[in-house]
Amino acid sequence: MTQSKPSIAIVEDDSDQLHSIEEFLLDSGYSVWGAGSAEAFYKGFTVQPVDVVLLDLGLPGEDGLSVASLLKSRPEVAVIILSARDSLDDRLAGMRAGADRYLVKPVNLLELAANIDATASRLAPRTAVDPAGSLVAAAIPVAKAACWVLAMKDWVLSSPQGKCLQLTTHEFMFLQQLLRADGQPVPKRDLSSHLFGARAQNGAERLNLLLTRLRKKAAEAFSEPLPVKTLHQIGYAFTASAQLVQDTQRLH
Repeated sequence: MTQSKPSIAIVEDDSDQLHSIEEFLLDSGYSVWGAGSAEAFYKGFTVQPVDVVLLDLGLPGEDGLSVASLLKSRPEVAVIILSARDSLDDRLAGMRAGADRYLVKPVNLLELAANIDATASRLAPRTAVDPAGSLVAAAIPVAKAACWVLAMKDWVLSSPQGKCLQLTTHEFMFLQQLLRADGQPVPKRDLSSHLFGARAQNGAERLNLLLTRLRKKAAEAFSEPLPVKTLHQIGYAFTASAQLVQDTQRLH
């Protein structure tokens, strides 16, 4: 992105919460606009695309999960869900729908700003948006040769040789975050919060155990090492060429 701070859309039907967040972000130097429904957001996005969408789930009419699913194919747009729904099932539903982060209300506004900046720093350039900035989903490219592929719908990781590995929930969430970082390291703290919740205990140890098991499964399935690099006291990075696709049918 060329601007110093990402542009933001807030999709929230509670006007008090919307105005509170909007006022804080404007005072903090962000370009912000708000919408009280999915329909209003779509209209606003058409004329004023943004880098980050702050998304409530309980919207009138079309719900937030539907909006997140529509934005999932847009790597130049990040989605941060802000919801009072704090169960594991709700968080998983949000991540499956395509959210980059899931924050439980009430959200500390300074923490929200930090999440916005961290998420936006890993966005793809806004080159896939058409001149009108519409939400017509771009076709997902067919996987290239010598490229690892993660299927979002099927939770399947495919090697460059076409071998496949079915992933568990946490394995998929872990790899999804690494691939979205486009080769940049993802901090352990961010991964732990994303996978296990912000208040989870022993997050680093749980991540190490998860990766150990995943490496073993991958070695058996692919007959080659998983290209995930561990950066001591920092985090993890996916070091090979890789892409996200909607489902395994896109590979054929």
